[in-house]
Amino acid sequence: MLSNQPFTLTGESDRACLLLHGLGGGAYEMQDLGVHLHQQGWTVRCPLYPGHDRPLPAMPDSTWQQWYECALNEYRQLAEDYERIAVVGFSTGCLLGLHLAASQSISKLMLLAPYLLLRRQWYYLVPLEVYLFSIGRFIKDLPRLRLPIRDREMERAAREVVFFQTFNLNAVRSASELIEIVKQELPEIQVPTAIVQSRADTVVDPSGAEYLQQVMGARVQKLQWLEDSDHIITLDGDCEQVFGEVSAFLAHEH
Repeated sequence: MLSNQPFTLTGESDRACLLLHGLGGGAYEMQDLGVHLHQQGWTVRCPLYPGHDRPLPAMPDSTWQQWYECALNEYRQLAEDYERIAVVGFSTGCLLGLHLAASQSISKLMLLAPYLLLRRQWYYLVPLEVYLFSIGRFIKDLPRLRLPIRDREMERAAREVVFFQTFNLNAVRSASELIEIVKQELPEIQVPTAIVQSRADTVVDPSGAEYLQQVMGARVQKLQWLEDSDHIITLDGDCEQVFGEVSAFLAHEH
C-alpha cells in the first residue's frame, strides 16, 4: 500500500541515502525504492517539502528555496550520523540533489527522470516554458487529470494518496528558476552520477538526460534508458529495473 508520508528507515550499515521526490507528487513516489534500498542495508530518508506535506484542494504556491532548505536540513541531519550520504532525486528532486551536490559532500548522485525541460508535444507551437512565463502568469493552477504512470493499477493506487489534483504554475516557474541556477553549477559538480530516463516520458523532455551527460563536470557514469514507463519511473512498468540500477550504482565503489 502506498502512503504519502515522510519516512525514515534505519539500516544496519553505515550507508545513508536521501530521497527527494518530485514537484507534483510526494514521498509515495520514492516509497518502494526506499524499501528496496533499506533491504540492501541502507538507511533511507524521504521528506515532504514545505507546503506539500498535507492534502489540499490545490497545489500550494511554494518556492524552490523552501524545498531546498528542507532538503539541506535533511542532509545535515543525516550527516550527523553518517559520513557518506548518497542522494537519489526524482524529477524536480534531481534539481535539488544537483544543487546540494554543488555545495555539500555528497558521495553519489542518482538522477531519475531529471527535470530540465518540459516535454513539448507536436501540437505546441512554442516550448511550454514560453507559455509558462507569458499567458501562464494569468493562470494560477492547471488541473491534473491523471498521473504519468502507464501501469493502470499503480496509477490508481498513486492517485488515492496524492495530495493535489492541480499544478500551481507559480511553483512550476520557481522550479524553472532553479533549473537556470543548476545549469550554471553543472560544470563544477564532481559527484559520481548516474541517470535513468524513460524515452516515453510525457512530462520531461528525455533530452535533459543527455544534456546532463554532456555538461556535468563529473563524468556521468551511466545513462540508462527505459522503454516501458512514463514519467514516474519508480512506480511504473520498469520499476524493478530502476531499483536494480539504483542499488547497483550506489553499492559499486567508484
